[in-house]
Amino acid sequence: MLRFRLSYLIIPCLFVLMTLGFSSVSQACTGMRVKAKDGSLVFARSMEFGTQTESDLMIAPRGMTWTSQAPDGSKGLHWKSKYAFVGPDGLTMKRPLEGINEKGLYVGGFWMPAGETTFPKLDPADYSKAVSQLDFVARLLSTCATVDEVRAEVSGMKLAGVEIKQLNLLPLAHWTALDSTGRMIAIESIGGKVAITDNPVGVFTNAPSFGWHLEHLRMYINLRPDNVDSARIGDYRMKPFGEGSGLIGLPGDLTPPSRFVRAAFYADSALTPADADGAVTLGMNLIAAFSIPTGVSRGTGSDGKPEYDFTQWTTVYDLSRKAVYFRAYDNQDYRKVRFDALPLDGTAPRFIPMWNVKPSYLDVSDQAKPAQ
Repeated sequence: MLRFRLSYLIIPCLFVLMTLGFSSVSQACTGMRVKAKDGSLVFARSMEFGTQTESDLMIAPRGMTWTSQAPDGSKGLHWKSKYAFVGPDGLTMKRPLEGINEKGLYVGGFWMPAGETTFPKLDPADYSKAVSQLDFVARLLSTCATVDEVRAEVSGMKLAGVEIKQLNLLPLAHWTALDSTGRMIAIESIGGKVAITDNPVGVFTNAPSFGWHLEHLRMYINLRPDNVDSARIGDYRMKPFGEGSGLIGLPGDLTPPSRFVRAAFYADSALTPADADGAVTLGMNLIAAFSIPTGVSRGTGSDGKPEYDFTQWTTVYDLSRKAVYFRAYDNQDYRKVRFDALPLDGTAPRFIPMWNVKPSYLDVSDQAKPAQ
């Protein structure tokens, strides 16, 4: 039976996608948490979008200043980073879509459609304290070290929905946060009220709301990793065709509800790795099952032209050792960035290219040898 000890996954679509609002099919992001026996913690995520986001890995140092935007376009909250963090931006916005900070806190935004998300309406008197949804991740990563601190910060925050004028769009999103202890929460603004919910399963996707996804899991209570031996109908004895018969009924489509169920089952069933290296390896393998090739998911963009939602990049965060692994659609080699090798103090961000970088596949042709 599905045990829901889910100490493993968390994934789904970056609010980048919606943040930029170019695609009608950008709803396929998935995220998962992985815990090792020695307590090491990893978070893996895929990011799908129908238009190239040109994302780069952003290194935001401690000491950097930020100014958010208010709903009327004026300046919102102004602050200085307490903690350095690393995470992808999108479409040269120089705003993180997700990431981890030097304290091992992960925060990530996932797209939500209109009707699911409604941001609070702020009193103009509070505009100078506003944190827009575009700066939500940066605010938490730069000022919080734990989930408890995230709860306190969000509870007192003046969250504001801000329109991107050049796109004529107000991006919608919900978020997940995970700290180095493994505690994970969902943060959503439904009906104009911000709610924080504990995440007992360690996975995250897109719409509907997180509570709906938890209830929906009850539809798959029969799933289990063990193969079915046989079953009878009348005098007819049925034998399974092969491996995986305990998974019959597991949804395989790309919708957020189906990806949530699939991620939850994979997270719960995968064997617990021994250490951080094993957790990184497991995270990479788990998230690979959610990769979407170009053309498999199709829609129409705002310009009326065909769009193909695909996995633009995948990130795997080692929260315990403070490292980020990432790969892009056109470069399946994982690249690694370590906090201890980065300049973590400063006043301006640095960037590491994520896209449009050719892979350097290791040629092992010269290793061909006769059998011993």
